[in-house]
Amino acid sequence: MKDTASSARRENLKRLLKPRHIAFVGGKAVEDCINATRKSGFAGDIWVVHPKYEELAGIPCVPTLADLPEPPDATLIAVSRERTIDVVAELNAMGAGGAVSIVGEFAETGEDGAALQARLIEAAGDLALVGPNCLGLMNMFDRAAVWGGDNVFEPVSGDGVALISQSGYVAYSITNVEEALPLGYVISMGNQAVLNVADFIEALLDDPRVRAIGLYLEGIVDVAALSRAALRATLKGVPIVALKAGGTQESSELTRSHSGTLAVANELWSALFRRLGIVEAGSPKGLVETLKLLGSPKLPKGNRVVAAANSGGYAAMIGEKGRAAGLEFPAPSDAAQQALREDVPDLVSLLNPLDWNLPWASMARSETSDVGLGHLMTDEVDLLVYFIDWPRQKDVAQVWWPTLEGLIRLNTRMAQPVLVASVFPDGLSPDLRRQLTEAGLICLQGLDDALAAIAAAGKYHSLRRAVLADPENRELSAPPPEPRSVIQLDEAEGKAALASCGLTIPKGVTGSSEDVIAQAETLGFPLAVKLLSADLAHKNHAGAVHLNVGSKPALKDAIEAIRMSVRAYDPALSTECFLIERMVASPRAEFIVGISYKPGLGHALVIGRGGTAVEELKDYATLLLPAGHTQIEDALASLKISGKLRLSDTERTALVTQIQAVAAFAEQHRSSLVELDVNPIILDSDGRATAVDALLRLRRE
Repeated sequence: MKDTASSARRENLKRLLKPRHIAFVGGKAVEDCINATRKSGFAGDIWVVHPKYEELAGIPCVPTLADLPEPPDATLIAVSRERTIDVVAELNAMGAGGAVSIVGEFAETGEDGAALQARLIEAAGDLALVGPNCLGLMNMFDRAAVWGGDNVFEPVSGDGVALISQSGYVAYSITNVEEALPLGYVISMGNQAVLNVADFIEALLDDPRVRAIGLYLEGIVDVAALSRAALRATLKGVPIVALKAGGTQESSELTRSHSGTLAVANELWSALFRRLGIVEAGSPKGLVETLKLLGSPKLPKGNRVVAAANSGGYAAMIGEKGRAAGLEFPAPSDAAQQALREDVPDLVSLLNPLDWNLPWASMARSETSDVGLGHLMTDEVDLLVYFIDWPRQKDVAQVWWPTLEGLIRLNTRMAQPVLVASVFPDGLSPDLRRQLTEAGLICLQGLDDALAAIAAAGKYHSLRRAVLADPENRELSAPPPEPRSVIQLDEAEGKAALASCGLTIPKGVTGSSEDVIAQAETLGFPLAVKLLSADLAHKNHAGAVHLNVGSKPALKDAIEAIRMSVRAYDPALSTECFLIERMVASPRAEFIVGISYKPGLGHALVIGRGGTAVEELKDYATLLLPAGHTQIEDALASLKISGKLRLSDTERTALVTQIQAVAAFAEQHRSSLVELDVNPIILDSDGRATAVDALLRLRRE
């Protein structure tokens, strides 16, 4: 959204989301869309524009937009892509609110389509345009839909949740399949040509009825705007749950062809979500189930769970799968066990998860589950989940009902949420889910999806707490453009540049073989010896590094060996200049700090275990820049090597200081930095950290 139009367009988006009148522009194709608007319960005016038809869907047509009674709050456009541009320009000129363009073949089709989309953006001006290449939007709080065809439309009374999807079919599937999910808003945003996900989040945050927002994302349009909107949601306490796609090389191509947006690698999605306090879901069903949990009045504050099932086998499975998902099942205290034993029969185990097999023995009473399970709902527990699969026949199912009645009562008197979940994906009937939802219980479906949702929702409290503790370092800036040409500095130049920002580097000497041999004793042995070349990125691959060189004769031999190895590796490389440095004494561990430019995001910082086997070790954390002190500390602490070393305060401070120096360099040179690798940073036994190798690539001016 352009700053010059942002205020007017925001107001127009409000008109679009809650329209007084909806216009339809197109031929026979709009009849299904008109019927969908009627089906949604829309009570406002419906107008149809077509130059030839007298009526469509029983509504008289007017030949042009200028013939409408007034500028429409909302318009659905279903004409060719070229004609769409003209309609959008006319709507903007007449002061219409917003429009939905359901036609595709814009940026998602390549250069020609991208050029048309650029014209569409220009034509939109202040118009709040959704799409193109989308299904539209529905507001079931107020019973209005500007939607591309027939659909299930369920009104929502009271509070609810919202779904914003880059894929029209994901929105279509969820709205037509899911039940007992209070979807107040659904927005299929398509290519995000004019309005992007951040605009929609901002608008939804202005509606107090929205308790949580679900996102399905395939790519990034404006990361700076997304960061502002998501941080506003986090500060306001409105959870955002996101499911991403396009995070692998293979899926990125599909993403570009689907919505014409920029794909993002999986670890960068995760880094972005953590930074902004967004909960990440792992599947479409996981998104829905997590949205149910975080859209409820009572949010879990962590991952400590009391679980019960009507089977010892299921109880064991829940515990095993739940722990694998990151859940904790605190053992009942002695006092809780004693109180539980007084209120429930001996058939119930005193473990967590519990084998609550009372209904099988016809001993179930509502008081038993209310009072009995209530003994376990201590301050050490964040939620309770009861797993049950509801029999299809009512007379068979009645044996389970007293337990559910007790859970309803338990939920009303507990600060923590009480959930009912099924083991099988269809284990709770729609009618039962509606009944339990209306009674205040959250209903989840499917063992794996339910446990994944509980684990994901349990992270929200800590994610939000981290943002609230460090809000000024979370917002992202618009990234610089992609570089067209890149230069690489040699190691000495790169280290000198980084040292200017505070990076600690070894004392060294550069020059010809004669120069470095003559000055070697001024540094002292043992030495590291390297070929100095801006044309060689990976010196180890070429045999261009020798370590622990202990004397002048050994230094001469090392230089000659480097020359022979490099000539064999690439005869075109010059072997005239060398770098020698004093080896770090008593090394304790090696770390890597890397920064790379990511299109659409800016710069990503990687902190990990370093050395020559860094790829195989896969012990690293990813942050987006700029990153504050707290984020860097947390990333360092998350590494396996940090736990193994049990870093002291002195060692941690030394490493964080070096990482901050690299990050500071990146911020000072954000417009020119393309890639930076400091590997390794050696932590010695005295708690000092020294960067002994560096690779630096910059945008060519």
